[in-house]
Amino acid sequence: MSDQTDVQNGTGFDAPSFAERLYADFPEGLRTNMVMSIDGSVSFRGRVGPLSSPADRALFHALRALSDVVLVGAATARVEKYGPPTLSDELTELRSRNRWPGASDIPRLAIVTLTCTLPERSLDVPPEHRPIVITSAQADTSAVRGRAEIIALGDDGIDLTAAIAGLRARGLRRINCEGGPSLLDKLSEADLVDEFCVTMAPQVTAEGNPVTDPAAAVRSPLDTPRRFRLKHAVPHGDDVFLRYVR
Repeated sequence: MSDQTDVQNGTGFDAPSFAERLYADFPEGLRTNMVMSIDGSVSFRGRVGPLSSPADRALFHALRALSDVVLVGAATARVEKYGPPTLSDELTELRSRNRWPGASDIPRLAIVTLTCTLPERSLDVPPEHRPIVITSAQADTSAVRGRAEIIALGDDGIDLTAAIAGLRARGLRRINCEGGPSLLDKLSEADLVDEFCVTMAPQVTAEGNPVTDPAAAVRSPLDTPRRFRLKHAVPHGDDVFLRYVR
């Protein structure tokens, strides 16, 4: 076992090998990937970064390399300044070793938005890297027209079930959703999530959560919670990498 200094610096963790061994057996479906504090928060003061360790960030990018498309909500894309996914040489090799028919060199980026207000960094890209914008049929798409591929479905909001089917029809079958919480809730409500990947971070945010703060709770539309089974729980330093599947 490496000492704690190495763990905190992110050394001693081979993310490509780790991901290939424990996450590459995901032929198609919708995977979510998130980090969570031990008191139940998925961000600190609106940002994910303060919760994430070097090892978590390395795994984050490795899971991208194993996907056809990175799916994210517009609020998260704006806060985190999303651009098109990029891969290091190591991750390019990981993707090549686990290549599937029709896969692109890098994952596509798909952003879910009602307003079509997106970070310029995600739009100011070459045509081959243009993002997919998932929105409603009633949305004003003028801000992204010609700069993104548009999937506009649903009259009373975004029809996520049809949108996910639209991604799959484009050959984007390995979907890696990176949040945020509102999008994850809507995907869960529609029963579209096939697995949850969670990094349990050894941090406390004191930002309030539904377990300890009733005012922070949102009433679920589900009659009962949906159950997943634990695929693995692997500690690294003080982080724990969890994978739950159907």
